[in-house]
Amino acid sequence: MMNVFVLAILIYLLYRFTAGFLIPLFRASNQMRQQFRNMNQEPPDGSHNGNPPNSTAGSNGSTQTGKTSGSGSSKVGEYIDFEEVE
Repeated sequence: MMNVFVLAILIYLLYRFTAGFLIPLFRASNQMRQQFRNMNQEPPDGSHNGNPPNSTAGSNGSTQTGKTSGSGSSKVGEYIDFEEVE
């Protein structure tokens, strides 16, 4: 009777390990491989070469607005050193 109980616990732990760790690990690795394949297949179509959206944005002056908003958001979390005044 004790052997059946120990065997059941071992089977349950093996199931939990497989279902909770190995299967998600394989799924994540397959998903990453698929994304790398997709990234490698996109450039030959020619639509992503030369960054056309940035070149058109620069011609109408909207690039400067993007740079100022980007630099302003980077200073939001900046550390400021201060001294207490009594």
